[in-house]
Amino acid sequence: MDKWEGIDMKMQWKSKTKWGPITIKENMSPNAAFVDPDMSAKEIATILRDKKIGCVPVMENERLIGMITDRDIAIRAVAEGPDSGRMTAREIMSAPVCVCHEDDLLADAAQIMEDNQVRRLPVLDRDERLVGLLTSDDLAWHTDHSLLGDVIQSVYERHR
Repeated sequence: MDKWEGIDMKMQWKSKTKWGPITIKENMSPNAAFVDPDMSAKEIATILRDKKIGCVPVMENERLIGMITDRDIAIRAVAEGPDSGRMTAREIMSAPVCVCHEDDLLADAAQIMEDNQVRRLPVLDRDERLVGLLTSDDLAWHTDHSLLGDVIQSVYERHR
């Protein structure tokens, strides 16, 4: 039996005091920081530290081309050697990137996260422009925690 069988996914999400169909736009972090593909790993690490964030989208010509996490910097840049700070975003980013759209439901985003074993999704508008970021922390704040558990478990299994 499918774990979602019998559950009306559009009614399983909460926002503050109401239950109902909640869109990503209502719960995402708007104005996400982003970096240029030619920015150095050192500059990106400084942005992550100063903004107290764990990832940053990579944008080129107003289009999303990749994503860099603090883990990407540690694994792909720092572990590579003494000049690792000079590596560029393009060299260490993950691509392609799983995304969601601002008018999608949180339930849909949770499914994308689980299916792709990721904790962060760039949020695009229908013109494919970056408008925010949705993280597992956002889901923790706004969703049924049992469904969030499935997302976190899938991410954990990826890194085992």
